[in-house]
Amino acid sequence: MALPWLHDTEQRLAQSFRAQRFHHAQLFCGPIGVGKFALAEQLANSLLCHNMTQHLLATANSTLMPCGYCKSCALTLAGTHPDKRVTQVDGQSIGVDDIRAISDFMHHSAAQNGNKVVIIENCDKMTTAAANALLKTLEEPSNSRFLILTSSQVSQLPATILSRCAKTDVKVTQLDVAKQWLEALAIEDYAWLPLFYSQPLQVQQWQAQNQLQNIDSLYKFATEFKQSHNFTELVTIINKQPELIRIFTLFLSEQLKQQLLQGMSFDAYQAAQQALHDFLQNNTQILGLNLPLAVSRLAYTLRK
Repeated sequence: MALPWLHDTEQRLAQSFRAQRFHHAQLFCGPIGVGKFALAEQLANSLLCHNMTQHLLATANSTLMPCGYCKSCALTLAGTHPDKRVTQVDGQSIGVDDIRAISDFMHHSAAQNGNKVVIIENCDKMTTAAANALLKTLEEPSNSRFLILTSSQVSQLPATILSRCAKTDVKVTQLDVAKQWLEALAIEDYAWLPLFYSQPLQVQQWQAQNQLQNIDSLYKFATEFKQSHNFTELVTIINKQPELIRIFTLFLSEQLKQQLLQGMSFDAYQAAQQALHDFLQNNTQILGLNLPLAVSRLAYTLRK
């Protein structure tokens, strides 16, 4: 399914390629669920397509798209293209051996006598040694070799990496476009859904994982948190999927903003947001923390 909010970004990339200003290292930055990896895949497949350059030069307003029927595209569709490599986080980080393997891959001749392309997803997960190894590859660009990086936390990347990439902010600029796209997925009109119009693929992923009801439960807990005393279901949901604690704290933060607009003192608002920040930090960084106790303490603090 096409991602309509990326159309303008795709056109800008195509214009850059036509004008021969296309950088060998592309960095796609933006929040989770906005389509950075999908864009990277499309760009990689386009750069490998034998007909892409001819098509771009012939069509002024076209975007970077693979033709879908050349030999290179057939290999891509089969997942066996020898000149394409995708590196993703295995565990907590991307290690130096992963990056050395990329460098080795880039230095060999292209099997299809065309471009070679590497995608590094979540490149901010690189270790310091890995980032230094990548820097050597970035400093010595070769013709017909392309690196496509994606990151949801660009502030975690070294300045030396950032300065050697063409940075593109990937985001939803027209929320109504994302809203219509989500409506086409037949997703129920949840009260919290507008908070994620800027991250539509996150919602699509929850739908695929049958998580929408759990997300809705977290939202309801957030709206009634200060009055509630039974957090068993909340703790069960978060224990099963610890990453959902960020969504729960987002919902709580939104509730606090509403209370501020309704007359809550700014000092009380700041104190509550700090308690929420500490709760999130502790539960994402401290292993074995007693979650039921942490939730009860947070509720007590917010009631005050």
